[in-house]
Amino acid sequence: MGSGEARPSGTVTFLFTDIEGSTKRWEADPDTMRVELATHDEVLRETVAAHSGWLFKHTGDGVCAAFASARAALGAAVDAQRTLGLPVRMGMATGEAELRGDDYFGPTLNTAARVMAAGHGGQILVAESTASLVSDVVFVDLGLRGLRGMSAPVKLFQVCAEGLRADFASLRAADVERGNLRMPTTSFVGRIDAVDTVVDAFGTHRVVTLIGVGGVGKTRLALQAAAMLAPGFRDGVWLIELAPVTDAAGVDAAVASVFTLQPQPGRSWGQVVVDGLRGREVLLVIDNCEHLLDATALLIESLEECPQVRVLVTSRESLGVRDEWAWRVPSLSDEAAVDLFVERADVAASGFRAGEADLVVIGEICTRLDGIPLAIELAAARVRSMSPSQIRDRLGERFRLLTGSRRSIERHQTLRHAVQWSYDLLEPVEQTVLQCVSVFVGGFSLDAATAITQLDEYDVLDVLDSLVRKSLLLVDRTDAAVRYAMLETIRQFAEEALAGSGTSESVRDRHAGYFADRSERAIEQWVSDYEQLAVRFVDVEITNLAAAFAWASARGDVDRAVRIAANIHLIARGRLRTETFGWPEQVLDAARQSRHRQLPSLLMAACDAATGVGRIDEAVRHGLEAIALNDVDDFDFNVYSYYATAMALFILGDLDRSLRIARFGADHPADHEVRINLIYLHVLAHLGGVAVPEDETMAAIDLIKASSSPAVRAGGSWVHANLLAGRDATRAVALYQEAIDATSASRTMEETCRSMQLDLIARTDDLNAALDGFAHVVDAWQSSGGDVYTGQGMATLTTWVARLGYHQDAARLVGVATRGRREFMMNRYPEISALPELLGVEAFDAAFDAGAALDPVSSANMARELIARIRADLADD
Repeated sequence: MGSGEARPSGTVTFLFTDIEGSTKRWEADPDTMRVELATHDEVLRETVAAHSGWLFKHTGDGVCAAFASARAALGAAVDAQRTLGLPVRMGMATGEAELRGDDYFGPTLNTAARVMAAGHGGQILVAESTASLVSDVVFVDLGLRGLRGMSAPVKLFQVCAEGLRADFASLRAADVERGNLRMPTTSFVGRIDAVDTVVDAFGTHRVVTLIGVGGVGKTRLALQAAAMLAPGFRDGVWLIELAPVTDAAGVDAAVASVFTLQPQPGRSWGQVVVDGLRGREVLLVIDNCEHLLDATALLIESLEECPQVRVLVTSRESLGVRDEWAWRVPSLSDEAAVDLFVERADVAASGFRAGEADLVVIGEICTRLDGIPLAIELAAARVRSMSPSQIRDRLGERFRLLTGSRRSIERHQTLRHAVQWSYDLLEPVEQTVLQCVSVFVGGFSLDAATAITQLDEYDVLDVLDSLVRKSLLLVDRTDAAVRYAMLETIRQFAEEALAGSGTSESVRDRHAGYFADRSERAIEQWVSDYEQLAVRFVDVEITNLAAAFAWASARGDVDRAVRIAANIHLIARGRLRTETFGWPEQVLDAARQSRHRQLPSLLMAACDAATGVGRIDEAVRHGLEAIALNDVDDFDFNVYSYYATAMALFILGDLDRSLRIARFGADHPADHEVRINLIYLHVLAHLGGVAVPEDETMAAIDLIKASSSPAVRAGGSWVHANLLAGRDATRAVALYQEAIDATSASRTMEETCRSMQLDLIARTDDLNAALDGFAHVVDAWQSSGGDVYTGQGMATLTTWVARLGYHQDAARLVGVATRGRREFMMNRYPEISALPELLGVEAFDAAFDAGAALDPVSSANMARELIARIRADLADD
């Protein structure tokens, strides 16, 4: 069956046939039926083959055939119907299908079967997916039909041709076109769950309002849900489009026009509508009423006199009427967005096939377009003349790039039209606030919005609330303090409007000023009981801080740029963030020239950043310069400059000077009660092998435990663990865990403690547990971009790899983990210093260079593979 014939693939048109009333024919005259069935089978087999089709299955009294061309399938159906003596019903549908051996699988086959089942003997029915592909065949439009087992209605057509019967009884399918509802010709992609949500809502509500930003697909979803609801409304589903209506008086008139209601003397259009709908069982779909909210609300309230009328509304905001259920239509999921792009691109450029690399790019496009269906469809249409990567690279000018057909409704001709429609409906103060908050990146707080708009806080709150209702702002409730955000598409539009207003520079200046002031407050919190507030501020606002720093730097606003860079870097580094690495050096010369009061803090930040990326000599220079300025009256004192410099000297191998500077900083009178460098003094003493009296260490621990800083108190456990590591490993491991659990504000301390703890765990012969921990170390190394603090953990892993005999791998890991610290590692760890002799200098250098050439992602993958290999070897042993 079908053997040796061409098997259509990709987009396929399926023809399904069945003999009407075959059971009765078999019962009445089986001999005659046997002869007629043989003739029936021969006619279909020959006709399908004559039109280059493939008959791939017999289904009792029918067949299933596949065609590469919709025209060929129609030709075969017409020719066969003219020849057959039995009453055969036929159905066709076109779409993608998967070929498996001698059979096909996919939803298109189910559609073809359901289309056939709706017809009668001698009738050829086709789904719209087939009818839309040919232009020279006469069809009778049978309307939108609900087919058994189908999640959405299907538009059906009857084929008309000479020699075919034309008149048939009603279809065996529900007519869902009582009313004026017309479904779009494009397919409905994704959001089946959303349709179910809307349909279910009418079980308990008279009015359902779909709200959302322009282009998010409210109308498309409403139409799909209305089609599913249609069989439940005796008098049909009726669409009232309000976008063209310009005044409140036109709302009632628009409804009356749809129902062809006539004016009545002495009665308003509203009364005429109520009278006309009283007693009818209808669903009204009122589309795009945001510019006529009050008039629409009055209409819907008046329809309470019509108990069998239900209303489905699309709007930018809810109506506030009784028994209304308002639901915000979400953007498409990532998967649905990509599916929509691919499907629409295939229509725009016939034969477009997205490869694996294209799908990754398409995913980026959909994400940057916020999952807005209109934007995605407009982008997909560009595939006619552009590649996906070319589209992606031009999304910075999305309002020029994403334009559509002049045949589209005006507000959807371009992405700009869709957003402009919403923007033009705003009050002037709402437009102003929307413009101002467009300078925020990654969301904003009420406090920040108040600062840059310069309005009263309660006035700003009212406007933000209104913009949320109108779907132009989003609310983030993931934390106790509510934050606001904008879809990137809306933000870019508002940013353009801000540029056109002539106030962009002053607003951005206020933005930079606000974050410079907050940066100084954050560093004060960071050394107090409120350090978590400082940490959260940096984690949440890092993109705004980056934008504020970039603006201030570009404008030559040295004060604001320095205050952001000097204060934020230390907190960000404590979180193993890398965004601030380039900030201090970028404004260092300008800060020196202006003798900015926070120059020591900026130099400390520059020292720490240089250490983090392995430029140790440069780090020492910055640190010593900061220390020299600490006691100059013009500058603010910065105690952390001693630690940053000591750490750089320690890595450089100058242990004596490192310890001397750390002690000096810890004893400086300006350190007050925090005495943070006392922690670092003992850490450096432990790591450098410098003897520190135990009584001094214990005194330091007591002082640390009395500190007001949680980070300092956690450091007490760290110092104590260092003291005990050589003689009570079990207690030291527990103390390191105490420090890890208490250092959420300082991931640098957490990762350093973890590396020391893992070394002790491995020494107690629990090597598998240590390997579990090293997997975390590798993840931290990758996420921090190869930071010097996570490098400590990688160094510990390297020593264990060498101890276990994986010398070549260890040499590569030395190259990975050094980041400017090769001599330090070679001198500090005996297992590593022995590698050149074990491997030979040339082999060691080659392996070292191979590791050093890897970026953090590649080096992390290499380390993960190595850990897995060690696990497997341990299991074998």
